[in-house]
Amino acid sequence: MNSGTVVASIETIVNDLKPVTWRQVLYEAVTNALQANATEIKINFIQNSLDLEDTPKYIDSVMVEDNGDGFNEKNTKSFREYRSTYKKYLGCKGIGRFLFLKVFDKVKIESFDKSIEFVINNDIEVSKTSKEFKRTTLKFLNPKDSFTVEYQTFKDDLKNYFLAYFKLLKDENRLIKISICENEKVYSIVESDDIPDFKDKDFMIGEHEFKLSYILDFNADGYYCAGNRVVIKNSELESNKKFRFFKDVNILYLLSSPYLDSSANDTRDDFNIYPKKKQQDLLHNLSWQEIQNGVKEQIKIIAKDNNIEIDKLAEEHLKEAIKESPFLVYYLRKNELGEDSKGLQKQAKKLFEKDKQFLRDNKNETHEKYKEKLAIVTQSELTEYIYDRQKKIDLLKKLTDEKALEKEIHNLFMQQGTSDKKEDYRTNNLWLFDDRFMTYDKIFSEAQIKDIFPNLIANTKRPDILSLSIVSNSYNQEEITDIVIIELKRPNEDIDPSGAETQLLRYSRYINESRANNKIRIWTYAFLKFNEETEFDLDNRSYNKIPIQGEYPIYYKYYEKPNTIINFLDYRAMAIDANNRNKTFMKILGGIGVFK
Repeated sequence: MNSGTVVASIETIVNDLKPVTWRQVLYEAVTNALQANATEIKINFIQNSLDLEDTPKYIDSVMVEDNGDGFNEKNTKSFREYRSTYKKYLGCKGIGRFLFLKVFDKVKIESFDKSIEFVINNDIEVSKTSKEFKRTTLKFLNPKDSFTVEYQTFKDDLKNYFLAYFKLLKDENRLIKISICENEKVYSIVESDDIPDFKDKDFMIGEHEFKLSYILDFNADGYYCAGNRVVIKNSELESNKKFRFFKDVNILYLLSSPYLDSSANDTRDDFNIYPKKKQQDLLHNLSWQEIQNGVKEQIKIIAKDNNIEIDKLAEEHLKEAIKESPFLVYYLRKNELGEDSKGLQKQAKKLFEKDKQFLRDNKNETHEKYKEKLAIVTQSELTEYIYDRQKKIDLLKKLTDEKALEKEIHNLFMQQGTSDKKEDYRTNNLWLFDDRFMTYDKIFSEAQIKDIFPNLIANTKRPDILSLSIVSNSYNQEEITDIVIIELKRPNEDIDPSGAETQLLRYSRYINESRANNKIRIWTYAFLKFNEETEFDLDNRSYNKIPIQGEYPIYYKYYEKPNTIINFLDYRAMAIDANNRNKTFMKILGGIGVFK
């Protein structure tokens, strides 16, 4: 028996490596077998737990067996050396075997007349055996952490991991079979020629050669390869490194290059490549940004060759995004990656919020971009507000159904739980009645009504009080200039104009009687289900009629004693009136035709 001593201790080497999974260990073992010219590989998961229903079957050990070249004198010597240069031409780092001990306590290898034991706290031991092994077997013993295997998932992952290698083998008409077993029972077989047909495209990024192997009309993803195997999927890259796919191009690609071969990290699950190019880079290293830009240009060419007009589709998506979110028009300037409308709006909103955060920071007031950003954000916020109003108008139209509930109607006009400390025009929908109420966002609770307008509480029954929404510009008695009273009834409910009028006049009178000589203006609204008889009664009471597009008018009348204007209207009339006013704002903002 003789031992091989590495320059650094095995324990130090293993501890310095970042964590890996049992899958990565098995990928490394299969890679070694493939590089040893194996054509048959068996992965055998050994589990000794009882076969009970709903009980996890934890793996006790794993055997990887192959018919490759095995351990001769040359590669056995290499196995003993840390960062061996053997197989460097294949993109190997010389540390793969140390990954084994990140997951398993012990590794035993049998090949030809040799037995090799590999543990973390001893040197590598190579022993001569009396028995001749026809195949090479790696035995991974004593997992450090318990794990189970979902075999179909593992098969798919294994196939994807070696997709690049299999593609190369298929080009050379070489066939590899990998059997996946549990306790020697074959679960499934992966064959290297069972892959889609790829097309290849060679191109340059700077002075570096790259090859893009691709399949169209496939699940969109990318695989970045080194040494004829996948190192990392595009979907696994950090967000500032990954390629963003064109939405209208479903392409699966493999990217390979001598540059990538030399840039893989020690554990071969990522690359030592910066997201963006460093300012002072004398070695002409490529960044992920440069690599992905190169991939983008090639995919655009591929798409065009296959009658996919990326630029045309991108422009259509951009127009759709602007139509759906006109307030983001400044942030919707280009669509280089052919994002769909939703993706574009999501990106634009992030930029919009970023600019708002910039303006909120007082330290930026002297920044050269401050005034420019202020103008952009102000314009965008105003447009967003008008756009949000339109959405509420559309919601109002939906609530004209007879089944609309009072609570839904109440929340449409004013959300409950307002505060006097913070004014937020976005929570106020009273502009639906009149734009003068845009800043009226203080809704009175029953307790506040009792405190500020005691006569109203004293002379009004509780059910009637609960059907009212009383709103103003402030909770401070000295600051109140106007009051809005909304009689909230279901729009389908028959309300007699004369009875509704009497109630509203009383409410107004009680409010102003609570204020001694300091009368305030009171705007009252009630909803009617209009018919010829209703309109006749209102006209007979000298109400003024405001014609609205369609068959639904608005009637109003001023009463001097309570200092109030009573308005009777239909929800549909309100929706039409609010819609007309909102269109006027859109014309001012230059948004003619944006809304239907």
